Amino acid sequence: MKKVIIVGGGLAGSLTAIFLANKGLEVHVIEKRGNPLLDQNDYIDQVSSRAIGVSMTVRGIKAVVEAGIPLNELQDCGVEVSGMSLFVAGKNKIRELPPLDKLKPLSLSRSDFQLLLNKYAEKAGVNYHFNQRCIEVNLDKCHLLTKDEHNQFIEHQGDLLIGADGARSSVREAMQSHCRRFEFEQSFFKHGYKTLVIPDAKTVGLAPDLLHFFGMDSNGQFAGRAATIPDGSISFAVCLPFTGKVSLHTDDKEAMREFFERYYAMLPPEIRTELLEQFMVKPSNDLINVRSSTFHYKDKALLIGDSAHATAPFLGQGMNMALEDAYVLAELFDKYDCNLTDILPEFTSLRKVEADAMQDMARANYQVLSCSNPIFFLRARYLRYMGKKFPTLYPPDMAEKLYFTSMKYSQIRHFQQKQNVWYKIGRLN
Repeated sequence: MKKVIIVGGGLAGSLTAIFLANKGLEVHVIEKRGNPLLDQNDYIDQVSSRAIGVSMTVRGIKAVVEAGIPLNELQDCGVEVSGMSLFVAGKNKIRELPPLDKLKPLSLSRSDFQLLLNKYAEKAGVNYHFNQRCIEVNLDKCHLLTKDEHNQFIEHQGDLLIGADGARSSVREAMQSHCRRFEFEQSFFKHGYKTLVIPDAKTVGLAPDLLHFFGMDSNGQFAGRAATIPDGSISFAVCLPFTGKVSLHTDDKEAMREFFERYYAMLPPEIRTELLEQFMVKPSNDLINVRSSTFHYKDKALLIGDSAHATAPFLGQGMNMALEDAYVLAELFDKYDCNLTDILPEFTSLRKVEADAMQDMARANYQVLSCSNPIFFLRARYLRYMGKKFPTLYPPDMAEKLYFTSMKYSQIRHFQQKQNVWYKIGRLN
């Protein structure tokens, strides 16, 4: 029986562990944080509230359910989303998202979802090694050296290493040193973000079943998003440049007060004040983009999720693609009967093109969220109507495909490019 070592016990790593353990493989997960089933504090960023909530589309839902996790338990981790609300000049336009097959996207509590994955990983027999930080990676020997909370060094050896340890992956760093002609690109968006949290979403006055977007009339100055999560709170992600009078690192409180009064005028005054107070003291977070020329090394190591293709969350697909990575990998284990020589190259072949397409669309979508043409909504409505009326001539609705299907990202990008050529009056995402 092959022994698989997964570095990183977050969402992608834990779902991969469940899939592989269910196939009878011996799976070990190295996680620098503690056991969330005992204490969740390590999994919630109390200071910056970074990634307190995440959006799961049908693509992600199907991947999780395929791992044997009941749909109703997954739905208990989130709030079902029925549409999007886009604010322009203080007024919102609602875009309903009717489900195609009764499945709706979810606004998830990241920590609740993590708990659910760990619960089923434990049932599947996954061996977690908590509070261990990866210190050294030997790819050819499939060997790890870790250090625990007592500063004791521990060695781990297996037949396959899987890097699920995020955008600053230690497994990918080892691949950069060992893979001949390994190309790696790390870039940062000109904007970063802060996450602001209002504990009682009911006091805010925003519909809990909608994803709310702000900044479409800011001429590229900023983009914002808000979503309700199951504990009753609502999180606001505010994306801004790092420097300037209105920026993430500003100390001009009055300028930021004017900013919130202008772009968040639909909120009660006391909520705007609370957002301002949080904004002035909370740290900022980077928006990072990671591209790797390959996701595997020989038959020894593999990258999944953010380790392979981290991207900014402007399309809401980063986590969903990571979960789909786990599902695709599980299918390849079945297809090739655990033969790593066949599995790993095909994984790179299948997922690299999809990752690039997803990242391209995420970058383009940010431009739409922060700087839309005044006739954007008219074009979007026209497109949806013509796409349904003449499906063989007009491209399909992108939001529908992204939120409610598992259509390949490369195919969706093709439709997007077709739109741009077809209309020639501005990008439409």
